[in-house]
Amino acid sequence: MRVLCVNPNREQMPWPVVPVGLSLVATALEAAGHDVAFLDLTFEGNPTRAVERAVRRHAPEWVALSVRNLDNCNFDKPVFFLPEIRDQVVAALRAHAPAARLVVGGAAVNVCPTEILEYLGADYAIVGEGEEALPALIRALEAGSDVRSIPGVIARRAGRELPLSAARRGEPPAGRARAETLAAGRWSRAHRWVDLRRYAAMGTPYPIQTKRGCALECSYCVYNEIEGRRYRLRDPADVVDEMEDALAHGVRQVEIVDSTFNLPLSHARALCAELERRRLPLELSTMGLNPAGVTDELVGAMKRAGFSNLMCTPESASEVTLASLHKGFGKQAIERTAKALAHAGLPTWWFFLIGAPGETMDTVRETLAFCEAHIPDSHLVLFSTGIRVYAGTPLERHCRETGWFDPAESLFEPSWYLSPSLDLDELYGTLARAATAHPNWMTNAETVISPTFAALMKRGLRVLGKRGPFWQHLPQLFSLVTRFGARQRGFALAADNLRRVRDVRHHQ
Repeated sequence: MRVLCVNPNREQMPWPVVPVGLSLVATALEAAGHDVAFLDLTFEGNPTRAVERAVRRHAPEWVALSVRNLDNCNFDKPVFFLPEIRDQVVAALRAHAPAARLVVGGAAVNVCPTEILEYLGADYAIVGEGEEALPALIRALEAGSDVRSIPGVIARRAGRELPLSAARRGEPPAGRARAETLAAGRWSRAHRWVDLRRYAAMGTPYPIQTKRGCALECSYCVYNEIEGRRYRLRDPADVVDEMEDALAHGVRQVEIVDSTFNLPLSHARALCAELERRRLPLELSTMGLNPAGVTDELVGAMKRAGFSNLMCTPESASEVTLASLHKGFGKQAIERTAKALAHAGLPTWWFFLIGAPGETMDTVRETLAFCEAHIPDSHLVLFSTGIRVYAGTPLERHCRETGWFDPAESLFEPSWYLSPSLDLDELYGTLARAATAHPNWMTNAETVISPTFAALMKRGLRVLGKRGPFWQHLPQLFSLVTRFGARQRGFALAADNLRRVRDVRHHQ
């Protein structure tokens, strides 16, 4: 079969994302004997025209469309991605390849499977992991078999349009598609499908998973819906083999993109030991360092393994808010983490999430005081206000039990929670003053910049010889623009925008 894999994700902040999941599916399809083509729309100015060209060139019988995100998760300026995908990508596919079967998958489909299936008008959706499910779906249809027995597959009934409020939690008849074991050598080989040099020029590292699954129960998070609640671990030697293969294809920066890098702790230690043994000439980073599993020993092992920077996600430094978010650790663990990272000299991007149930200005000030006392000026701190509410999470249940949402709310489009104890004017005034006084602190208001400006900024940093991820250099930029009052004007614009949208319970 001729299969066209399409990545429609054009989001550029904080950097464009290599479509590692779709690359894995493309590699699996090719291994199954299919003729596979790949269309990456990340840098396309006109997606419709790019789709037309790809369809003329490949004449696909199947189209695999991956949807990574529903929206940009930015409370200050939310953007819903599905209309562009429907109107510019799917419409062009249907117009120029009307006989091709369209199947959608990806992380977003795991969150709202039936809603996306109906909204995009696809023929099938795969809920779960597609590298086994999609080849199985194609085989079944070629053989005339019943696709309902394939884990993860949902079929759309021709001509049937469900109202989004009624299309709730669509689970496949045979359950979600998940590989029980992550076999050695099952790599994305993304270098075969996308232009990695172009991604690297925009500050994007090569993404690699060392495991799947998440056993945590954070109130707002859907990772355990997407990947399951049981950890499925890859052999550390196989992970480093994949890094070595990427190195041979020009990759110099690698990011581990597990939901949490250091849980289970034993797996993180084993990986660090293998990396230290192999000593590949790579700059390593990781997202999702969880304070619950940080020790001095682990941070030292990460430094020896080649990690040059990382991201840490405590979300709050208030015991009240940490408990509300179901984080599973307390303030002491965050203090221990900050001390270990500062001592090791590992530049860190810290993420704090403001607005959980029970959050007050007192708990916000606790978090700010922690940052002032424990986070070095060489680290970056991001304060995100408002929490995106997803279906199936404990936060959704809280919102419905307290009447925060209308009973018919589907949560498909961006919907937000912000503690009613917080006054937006006071909150944003406090954050603006704090960020102005600390050049290494920033808010969501400063993440809303145009892709063109982001590209120019990153290119300028390279010209100046600045190494490492671009976010490490933001404090210098913020210090400069603060002198000219630009940050203050940005905060004022964000506050004005939020005043215009006073009821944060509704879509913006």
